[in-house]
Amino acid sequence: MRKNPTLIVFLLSVASVASAQTLRTQAGSCMKQEIVLDSVRVIGSMPGNSLSSTSPSQQMDAESMLHRGVGTLTEVLRHVSGVTVRDYGGAGGMKSVSVRGIGSKYTGVMIDGLTVSDTQTGEVDLSRFSLTNMGLVRLVIGDDDDIFQPARNFITAATLQLRSAEPVHGLELKAQVEGGSWGTLKPSLSVGRAWGSNSASILADYLRSDNDYPFVLHNVSQTTHERRQNSQLRDGHVEGNLHLVWAGGQQQLQGKAYYYDTDRHLPGQVHLYTQDSSERLRERTAFGQLRWIGRVADSWSVQVNAKMNWAMSADRQAVLSGGEQNETYWQREYYGAAAVNWHPTGQFLWNYSVDYMLNNLNSTLTTTQGQAPGVPPIASHPLRHTILQALSVRWKSGNVKVIGRLLQSNYINKVDEGAASTGNAHRFSPSLNVSWQPVNDVPFYIRGFYKDLFRMPTFNEAYYYHLGSTGLKPERASQWNIGMTVGLPFKQVAVTQWNLRLTADAYLVNVKDKIIAVPYNMFVWRMMNLSKSRTLGFDVTLSGSYRLAVGQSLEWTANYTLQAAVNRSNPKASSYDWQIPYTPRNTLAGTLTWMNPWINLVVSADGMDERWTTLEHANGTRLGGYAQMDVSAWKTWHWTKTEVTARAAVLNVTNRQYEIVKRYPMPGRSWRLSLIISVNN
Repeated sequence: MRKNPTLIVFLLSVASVASAQTLRTQAGSCMKQEIVLDSVRVIGSMPGNSLSSTSPSQQMDAESMLHRGVGTLTEVLRHVSGVTVRDYGGAGGMKSVSVRGIGSKYTGVMIDGLTVSDTQTGEVDLSRFSLTNMGLVRLVIGDDDDIFQPARNFITAATLQLRSAEPVHGLELKAQVEGGSWGTLKPSLSVGRAWGSNSASILADYLRSDNDYPFVLHNVSQTTHERRQNSQLRDGHVEGNLHLVWAGGQQQLQGKAYYYDTDRHLPGQVHLYTQDSSERLRERTAFGQLRWIGRVADSWSVQVNAKMNWAMSADRQAVLSGGEQNETYWQREYYGAAAVNWHPTGQFLWNYSVDYMLNNLNSTLTTTQGQAPGVPPIASHPLRHTILQALSVRWKSGNVKVIGRLLQSNYINKVDEGAASTGNAHRFSPSLNVSWQPVNDVPFYIRGFYKDLFRMPTFNEAYYYHLGSTGLKPERASQWNIGMTVGLPFKQVAVTQWNLRLTADAYLVNVKDKIIAVPYNMFVWRMMNLSKSRTLGFDVTLSGSYRLAVGQSLEWTANYTLQAAVNRSNPKASSYDWQIPYTPRNTLAGTLTWMNPWINLVVSADGMDERWTTLEHANGTRLGGYAQMDVSAWKTWHWTKTEVTARAAVLNVTNRQYEIVKRYPMPGRSWRLSLIISVNN
């Protein structure tokens, strides 16, 4: 790996955590609450103090995103420890996130309290989520301290929580336009109104980009300068949000309607001297969700959740023999959940949640015959019933907090024709979280957790043409974590000019019956349970600020991750104990912000060392490490009821050429400008 000494010194010197402003919660409260964060009202269960939480959690609110100079969700996640972002490059490239080397299918994505699903692939493309109306981004590894949630929220190894901002000052109008390199333009408009504790809003945005960024192609002894081809993007989304509160805050109703539409040209792999591709992907997603939360007695609270999701994806590309190949998929989900919360004493809090999901997938594929002798038929209309139950208890006494949970999962698989996944699945999955504060009034905590995990095969893994295998078993995983957190200065120290926060966590993750693709014959690959993996890791996050003078301060953040994520399948294999694909051993990120009365400045950087694209470590499977740096500036003006913010950024300042996914080059140096006008009446 070619090292950049200047950048490494910078990253190590500005140590800090990618955590945001801590939200404080009232101990023992079992009702959802509301707070104000610098004119951004965030509604939902409050995440609590991240220092005292039993599981690692990192977050950014809207103000922190501005201070860190981030403009996309993936830029936020690059500054979160323990995270590996898989990015196919550019504005339209698919983006997913894996936490602690366990795989992206173990990362759940929630928006306003309910899970965003994709039963076909098991992965949620993060490029579809904009920060335009985002009030809070939070990643929790393990189980959240808030036990008053649907059972579905507890089935993943980590949860990415997205929360929409809500209006707080009467009628609010916000217009934003963003432009960037390679024909990128993104206008957006939102209108919202708050009355009393109630609010309603509607948002629309549109993104277009030619995405034809240049890159350098190295091929043996020759080097050429190329541009990305077939990479155009057009997408837009509209959403409406409603939040009603009555009975003195004892009853709340939240609703969300969401529609997303994208038309993407998918660039091909850059291999030798070719990157030819004619593939196009059209995706549409719509969902509606409702959440009712109410206190029904002094110590009892109830929440009821409902959601309906519809998604369509149409892929088409030219074939060598002439003509065009078309594949279209439709998936639907019907979801209902209820939870009962009981707070009998000041020490105990109990919760029981039950969820039901119905997922189905239709497609234009009509293959009902096996692809080879002995291979079962491949069904084109799978259906899955899921019933989840979770019993949780939280106990807090003095400086000790303990959370225990037992999750029971039931999966029932059916198909219209062909063979369904072998058998139905039923499993109990326990988890235990502990946090201890050794000394009163000193913000120093020791924490640990254990979590058992269970993942069903996705529809693609079980049924996909020329790939799926209906005989797959569910993956099984376990996660152990022990760590510490500390915040400075202590209350006893009369220093208010600076502050510092540190977290450090060591962890072990084991995965059994890991689902991987293996060749069945020359033309057909099959999904099989062949792999085991183990991750031993260490995450460190550090953040702080220093007041230079009146109106001036320095803010810094950094995180570091060390991961030995290795193959443990066959002790006799040459790849045994080698790093698993696309998981770096070392990852670094940091930011340095100068807040001042003139123009606020941010320098941020991130990087990782070498990775491998397969279990076989060879020159042809190696991806070199990289480090890249961004610089941004912004200024906000206030006039009575109007606020104007201008932002400018230069991304990848050093024009570093690198890849996150093999043969998919990332953009080099680029620019981004945005103007935001907010009017409150």
